[in-house]
Amino acid sequence: MHKSCPHCGQNFVPEPGFYQGALYMSYAFYVAFMLVYFLIFVNFFEAYLNYFLVSIIPVLILLTPLFYRMARRSWLAIFIKPTHEKVVEE
Repeated sequence: MHKSCPHCGQNFVPEPGFYQGALYMSYAFYVAFMLVYFLIFVNFFEAYLNYFLVSIIPVLILLTPLFYRMARRSWLAIFIKPTHEKVVEE
């Protein structure tokens, strides 16, 4: 992740440890995804819960980079208001 926005110069690391709260956001994304995945799996593959347990691990491993970025982006959006001003480089 960039230290600051290349467009407007917004600092993406306002203080040390700022993104520790993004861990909770990531956890929420995982739980929401697993719940939806489980409901879809149960409705379409009723008696095959063993396949659900075997399939969820690789799916979550593959989605880890996406959830990591979404959690950091969401955490940043909660605390920092986006600016639409362009920095003029001299």
